[in-house]
Amino acid sequence: MTGYFALTGYTARAGFHRNVEIGYAARMMPAVEVVWRHLLDGARHGQRRWSSMTAVAAELEAPISSVHRSLSHPIEIGAVSITAMGGLQVLDPARLLVLFAAHRHVQRDITRRFKVGLPVSEVESLVRSPTVILGGFGAVVAHLGGVNRIADYTSVLFYGDPDLPDLPPASEYEGTEVLIAEPDPLLRKYGRVTPFSQAYADLFSLPGWQSARFVEELDVREVAASDEPVLLV
Repeated sequence: MTGYFALTGYTARAGFHRNVEIGYAARMMPAVEVVWRHLLDGARHGQRRWSSMTAVAAELEAPISSVHRSLSHPIEIGAVSITAMGGLQVLDPARLLVLFAAHRHVQRDITRRFKVGLPVSEVESLVRSPTVILGGFGAVVAHLGGVNRIADYTSVLFYGDPDLPDLPPASEYEGTEVLIAEPDPLLRKYGRVTPFSQAYADLFSLPGWQSARFVEELDVREVAASDEPVLLV
């Protein structure tokens, strides 16, 4: 990990405050994925139980009906359970992550794309925005401790405007593709890079051998949770 994101460090989870409502827009992560991401980020940080759906809805400032609809499929496949005594539990984070990845359509969120004649590391180092969020390959590398042992990559995904300076144009066969996506209102609450689950899901939904290599090399169980892969109840 290089440049701005390496120099300032990154916070994988900045903590939630109940002051942001889920927004809906054509080019923005849908509410169902916002809920799944929140549960997966909790599992990644050791939280796999909530007292109720109401508690999850309160953390997301979302209608409980939206949370209820979002959980029907995860419950159907055994990734999540809801009981009167046990509350809401993420039983199988890896299965929930696979569902998230299959459902994700990051191309829908991308508002701009262009190529520049600089390598990825230099593009990241030239980011001037203090609020932009790094996603995709760079986010995965950040979650892996800043060391990329998987594969070289030639695209960088930003959520929000990175405020890059004027950069040289790319040649026909070389350069870095810059993808700029619209962040949902809650994304910034997770820190300067997207949660590991979203980074994985975004790469799963991007074409090309580089994203395929990353998806192949990453263990969904390790991406999804920091403890046992399946919660036995």
